[in-house]
Amino acid sequence: MSRAGTLFAEIFESAMEPFGLKSKDFIVLTAIDAMGPQSQQQLARAHGIDRTTMVSVVDGLERLGLVRRSRDPGDRRKYAIVLTGEGESLLRHELGPAMLGALDDFLTPLTPDEREQFNRMLWCLVYGRDRAPAGNRGN
Repeated sequence: MSRAGTLFAEIFESAMEPFGLKSKDFIVLTAIDAMGPQSQQQLARAHGIDRTTMVSVVDGLERLGLVRRSRDPGDRRKYAIVLTGEGESLLRHELGPAMLGALDDFLTPLTPDEREQFNRMLWCLVYGRDRAPAGNRGN
């Protein structure tokens, strides 16, 4: 499993390289897109990225114009990290497809049925049998 994870990480990093990004950048962008604006601390905690690294990731994304720091309306002492229009567009139109391409490259040796079975098994390992993805319960 470790070798498979390393192989996918290499493929994924290569897919992000043309955009000048790393996998952690993609993780942060997709997290903000999925969950809405979040603090750096929330992002770091939720994705197992240490706080110092998260500051560096957000600084880089902000320099590229993909995110911005905005005052948190619930607590004016805090900042929330927000996707910019450019960040949202890049994620949806280029990074998302690049990530899916990397995943497809990684899974090339598997047939469509094996891919589905692999996905179910990974889901069970990560989330447990009781939380199998919809449509896969009891399979």
